[in-house]
Amino acid sequence: MDDADTTAVGSLLAWLRAEPALRGRVEPVGTAPRPGSLGTLADVLTVALGAGGVASGLTSALIAWIRRRSGDMVVHVTRSDGSSIELRATAVHGLDPDGLAALAREVGASLAGPSESAAAPSPGDE
Repeated sequence: MDDADTTAVGSLLAWLRAEPALRGRVEPVGTAPRPGSLGTLADVLTVALGAGGVASGLTSALIAWIRRRSGDMVVHVTRSDGSSIELRATAVHGLDPDGLAALAREVGASLAGPSESAAAPSPGDE
């Protein structure tokens, strides 16, 4: 992980921790230090999802954070069951409100899981 990645992870951690629905649910996961470096680096964040709109709070926070980043940004989200999604800043910057709403529904359904996502409308259902 380079300095830009470290900065991005720290920025995302701060952003998610500032989200009221996510307070107390976001933790960095450290990796072993590289030879010659001090301490561990957090290159993974864990978010404890549960009832009460936490998945929608995470969805909103992730999309808002990505839209404010400059340059290309990729965020990989992996659920506890191993399924994952990928968000790319290059595909998010220019989205209009309808595109953002569709993205939020798609990401929210992916984060919520199979049982909850079955009830979520897909982008073409409205």
